[in-house]
Amino acid sequence: MSLETSSILANYYETRWQGVLHTIMPMEAEKCARIYEQSGKQAVQDYLDQLQAQKSVRFYFFDEDGNPLLDRGAPDLVLKLAKNKEALERTAHENLSLVNPRQGLAMRLVPGPSGRKYILAFQQSPTVIMPASEAIGTHPYLRLLAIGLFGAVLCFLLTRHITKPISRLSETATSLAAGRLDSRVDHSVRNRYDEIGALGRNFDRMAEEIEALVNAQRDLLGDVSHELRSPLARLTVALGLLQHASPAEISEYASRIGIEADRLDKLIGQLLTLTRIDSGVEFTRRETFDLTNLVQEVAADGNFEAQAKGREVKVMQADSSTTSGFPEMLRSAIENVVRNAIRFAPAGTTVEMSLERVNADQDTSAVLKIRDHGPGVPPRLLTEIFRPFHRASSDGGADLQGAGLGLAIAERAVRRHDGTIRAYNASDGGLVVEIVLPTVSEPRP
Repeated sequence: MSLETSSILANYYETRWQGVLHTIMPMEAEKCARIYEQSGKQAVQDYLDQLQAQKSVRFYFFDEDGNPLLDRGAPDLVLKLAKNKEALERTAHENLSLVNPRQGLAMRLVPGPSGRKYILAFQQSPTVIMPASEAIGTHPYLRLLAIGLFGAVLCFLLTRHITKPISRLSETATSLAAGRLDSRVDHSVRNRYDEIGALGRNFDRMAEEIEALVNAQRDLLGDVSHELRSPLARLTVALGLLQHASPAEISEYASRIGIEADRLDKLIGQLLTLTRIDSGVEFTRRETFDLTNLVQEVAADGNFEAQAKGREVKVMQADSSTTSGFPEMLRSAIENVVRNAIRFAPAGTTVEMSLERVNADQDTSAVLKIRDHGPGVPPRLLTEIFRPFHRASSDGGADLQGAGLGLAIAERAVRRHDGTIRAYNASDGGLVVEIVLPTVSEPRP
């Protein structure tokens, strides 16, 4: 280490120590001078003994010429510094203490009440405040070795601080890739407040989404196999009976086979629709279309089907609304909800549809409500009815032979249009399905 560097370090430690002493030494030195003039030598010695016990340092008290005023010996270095009257007066004029940081020594020259001047000195272990370079020695190679060791330890700790959580994150990723979908990042990584902690939390959210998606796909496959097994079993039975049927029974069994084949065709068609909506492969180009016109067309088609069953579909309100998305997908979604309402509506009742344009906080949305007057749905099942293959029980004897995919398709389609769908029971009976869709400004002609 060069002399210039040593000088810079010495000045740094002296400046830092002066800042600490500036709030301690003036007060203690003036207090000792006052006690000495008012109560005598023994009182000062008792006071400094108390300070020594509290601060683990050694105090000395001199007159302005550097002569000891207490019955305690002082080291030669302290006596020599106390005799340096010129330096003491200069530092006192600058409102500073005379210090020797490498020896842990400080002195302060202050006036007493009578005008006489006194010197308060204290010394602590030099190793407490000595620069590390002095403790190592003056040999440049030793200093270089110490700096290198310190840097190596610091780099090791920093590297471990970064690589350890990354290794744990890698282990979790490997576990997840091996099929253990419940694998999560260690809490010590998630609880960090840096980028690695944020990465760990995002990884956990991704793992949760993957686990939920895979579990949903597994459940869907189980439900699909169950739903396909029932009509296939009936087909097998009908075919077996057909082989041994009399000529008069052949028509009945053939009709039964046709019904089951039709159910299979509808089920597979709905599954394909659900898959296309989830994948989004066939729906890539959005377009702006008249939502009001679409609702009225669906209502007209639904009314035609409902009249054959002694029911009616009527549009109660139709505000002008335009939205953006995929018209055929949304038409299919609304039709599924309307058909579901017709199925559960008692004979002689009306399925009511209303389209209202709602303005809220500079955003405009279209609220479509489809209501039947049927038995409604138990409150605990109001969210479950939008799951694939879920059928709500009915006390009204409604036809429950559907696959339970209609509302699931509607929920996926509405979500693809950045909308929401929910169901709730009307206060005077019946189920209301509410679809909220964002609107866009109507295109100018």
